[in-house]
Amino acid sequence: MLNMLNKKVLILLKKSRRCGDDGKLKYYALACVRVGKRISTAKSTFNPRLSTKTNCDAKINIIVGNDGCYTISSVNLEHNHALSPHKARFQRCNKKMDVYLKRRLELNDQAGIGLSKNFHSLAVESGGYENLTYTEKDCRNYIAKAKQFRLGVGDAEALGNYFSCMQHRNSNFYHLIDMDEERHLRNIFWADARSITAYEAFGDVVSFDTTYLTNKYDMPFAPFVGVNHHGQTILFGCGLLSKEDTETYIWLFRTWLECMSGKAPKAITTDQCMAIQGAIKTVFPNSHHRLCLWHIMKKIPEKLGGLSEYKAIKKILKSIVYEAVDIQEFETIWLKIIEDDNIGKNGWLTYLYTNRHRWAPVYVKGVFWDGMSTTQRSESISAFFDGYVVPTTSLKQFVEQYDNALKSKIEKENKADFATFNSSFPMLTDCHFEKQLQEAYTNEIFKLFQDELRGMLYCNLTFVRSEGATSIFQVTDILKGKNGRVRRQVCFNVYQNELEFDIRCTCRLFEFRGIICRHICKVLIEKNVKEIPSQYILPRWRKDIKRRHTYVKNCYEDIQTNEQKCVTTDYALTFLRRLKLE
Repeated sequence: MLNMLNKKVLILLKKSRRCGDDGKLKYYALACVRVGKRISTAKSTFNPRLSTKTNCDAKINIIVGNDGCYTISSVNLEHNHALSPHKARFQRCNKKMDVYLKRRLELNDQAGIGLSKNFHSLAVESGGYENLTYTEKDCRNYIAKAKQFRLGVGDAEALGNYFSCMQHRNSNFYHLIDMDEERHLRNIFWADARSITAYEAFGDVVSFDTTYLTNKYDMPFAPFVGVNHHGQTILFGCGLLSKEDTETYIWLFRTWLECMSGKAPKAITTDQCMAIQGAIKTVFPNSHHRLCLWHIMKKIPEKLGGLSEYKAIKKILKSIVYEAVDIQEFETIWLKIIEDDNIGKNGWLTYLYTNRHRWAPVYVKGVFWDGMSTTQRSESISAFFDGYVVPTTSLKQFVEQYDNALKSKIEKENKADFATFNSSFPMLTDCHFEKQLQEAYTNEIFKLFQDELRGMLYCNLTFVRSEGATSIFQVTDILKGKNGRVRRQVCFNVYQNELEFDIRCTCRLFEFRGIICRHICKVLIEKNVKEIPSQYILPRWRKDIKRRHTYVKNCYEDIQTNEQKCVTTDYALTFLRRLKLE
């Protein structure tokens, strides 16, 4: 009987038990783990997952008597599926990892021994893989969990000191520590008072990326970055994460949203990470979500480098991405190269085309992106901490260098403010509206506007027709390549409604960057417009507005009073206790 049990039942076990009112065990059952059947839902019907359930009836029922004796009441040893005794070790119920194994995995990982070699040595020691009660994936999952925010010497104290100092200097400093059920540090988010206040003025567009900085503990650094009135990168808070899954990003986004008083950004730029995309759909459902074009274009060699016509395809792809004027032109050329070069089965290109409305310039230019255009702002996040933090930075070093980076950014903004109020670029024309914008814009933004004025030299204007109060013009422009050579002539339509003071161009530069384009400038000069309507001078670019974040005291001074040091020590001890590191 026991031999039959070993062969037919104990290979696949699922235990169940019942106790009486007195708390004593009354009933015990051993069943096949494939008992029951999968219950389908509407969601699983369209996105099915693997299921082991076959409604197998193999089962042994055991009754426990009052005297503690076990009586087998019924036995069914017939399975409705094939049995594989030698592979039973892969069943979840048969997997075990003892304390010795876990400690060995952690020590080898800290010594820099790769997981594959680590696992292979265990197999050799056990006399073969078939003798292991765990798989390589089990080891990998354990290591991933064990590495969650593994703190080095002085890290916890450094974090405690930093949070204490910032909280003492300004009570509006915000931070949140996320711990797992075992009270181990999992994720951290913080934002200083200046960054929170700056979000009020510049939080319309946010760039988020975790791919640049990772400290030596493999914790992704996740900053929220925007652009200020000088076109400089500005921080809106950041996090250190233990994982890069949807659940973790949802926690981070919700924490950040709470920090920013529930005000979601109008637009957010990220990379192609599916976990981030899922979290944005959940937390920021009404925000425009754009995939970073720079991340996409840099993958062309990796994704298409093996094609026989790679160079020609790369050239055409870059031309339609950066130079396509409208959606029709983009789709026509894209579909043509797919057909001509027979690359329609390329999964990466298929994904890009399916999601083209979230990355291709001709699709996203109708939304304001703060100047985060194709390549100009692609490295904004990495540039923010460049020179201060490197991938090998420890958590303690990171906290110390973090303040230095923020000090530097504040100083650069102060210098730009000073330069804007004490100097200006000379005017290129005698147009009154150029003088108007010289007085309104910061120097960097006015410089960008002057680039559009220079571009008017290559524009020709033609009046097309009038439709009521709206005049329609056609402006022929010359597109140039990176080397300055003329590529082709392009026509844009400009619509001007004099009664409603409304003017727009099909190039959509104002919608995209918040600066009127050369084509509109050409029409304004033709119509002898003296002053640009106020709705075309965005407050975020103005220099004559005093913004609240500039009144926030600089929280990054090095001087501490004795009182601060005491508070710091108390907070650090509390922090250590919370981490069970006291």
